[in-house]
Amino acid sequence: MKKEILHNLEKLLEQSLSHTKGATIEKIITNYINETSQGYLNIGINHYLDDEEPIELNKLKDNNELKESFQKALKLNFDENKILSNFKADLINAFSEIKLKVQSEQKGIKNQAIFLEYNFLPIASISGYGKGNYPILERPKYLEFYPKEEIYINIEKIDYSLAWKDLISLNSVLEKLEIDDYIIESDIYQSLNNSFKFKTYILLHKAFDELGIKIFDGIEIEKPIMIYGNEHDCEPINIYALE
Repeated sequence: MKKEILHNLEKLLEQSLSHTKGATIEKIITNYINETSQGYLNIGINHYLDDEEPIELNKLKDNNELKESFQKALKLNFDENKILSNFKADLINAFSEIKLKVQSEQKGIKNQAIFLEYNFLPIASISGYGKGNYPILERPKYLEFYPKEEIYINIEKIDYSLAWKDLISLNSVLEKLEIDDYIIESDIYQSLNNSFKFKTYILLHKAFDELGIKIFDGIEIEKPIMIYGNEHDCEPINIYALE
């Protein structure tokens, strides 16, 4: 199971990277202007290109800070050993806290599903649920059911900030220039964002694999333990499975 999950993550990463190959911030801006202009033309408005928005956006094509931060993010340069070490430490701390919570509450529910969910901040919270028919997903997809047996929720411990530092820096520049709304919805940016996400999940997969079953000492479990990752309210994808 875990080999299949790792293969799926690597395939998703490869697909995302293929969509960012040769990408530039200039291309994203040009695509936005062209698509917006065409949208206006379709409803009979033909003076969009003379408006302030495209004029100001075109000026930003020459902004060195923007171009450099985008190209740096594209390189997906991870300090893998340091990130892996940090993830393992975070997981050990998280499951130590989870163990205390589970033992104090004594709900009598075996833990089979674990979700690592992040929201606005690059920190994943861990939630655990009871037994169910948890699938292996080839791509991010909503489960056909919602886990009902809640054991613990929102244990905020897994820090993604080191893995995502170049993406965070790019986002900071986009916000400073007030163009994040124009860039973030583009297909290229979404593929870049997915590249960071899937590479992060691959390193988390390795972290769980190296820690093994000992991390669940003191916690009643039901095998296979299925571990998923997702952004809040978005489709999950498998990170790991312990058979």
